Amino acid sequence: MEQFTEEHIYKIKHLNDLLRKEEQRVRSFSLKTLGTLRELKSMGIIDDYNFDTVLEAYSENEECNKRNKLEEGEPIYQDYLGIFREETDECFFTDDWNELPTEHPLRHIPFCYSMHCIYSHSELTWENILQIDTVWMDVKVDYQFMFNMKKAH
Repeated sequence: MEQFTEEHIYKIKHLNDLLRKEEQRVRSFSLKTLGTLRELKSMGIIDDYNFDTVLEAYSENEECNKRNKLEEGEPIYQDYLGIFREETDECFFTDDWNELPTEHPLRHIPFCYSMHCIYSHSELTWENILQIDTVWMDVKVDYQFMFNMKKAH
């Protein structure tokens, strides 16, 4: 993409704002969930757990999906975000993650971490990013129950 229009800049800013909001919502939920998981484990109700958060972006645009060799309904971007933990530094939610060059037309937008991941950790072009329609942040918990045959009588 050679030139960003005002509409493009607005759409990227809007996507970033929505992502930042979702990060806060998922963060709040995750901290509560992790507290509950620790409690369940300490009470012996579960033996352990896995906790992951997955960021997925989708486009309904046929050309975008073709460019990315995807079928409709497959994510154009997917990444595991490890930032929704108690030990995560506050900077992941407050810092400006925009690392674009000074002369870039989007450099003035303070990016949230998720937006940074989408443009920096992927091979998506700005054209693809502008065609994102839906973003999912999936919180995945595996409750683990186990026993050891050698110790079970």
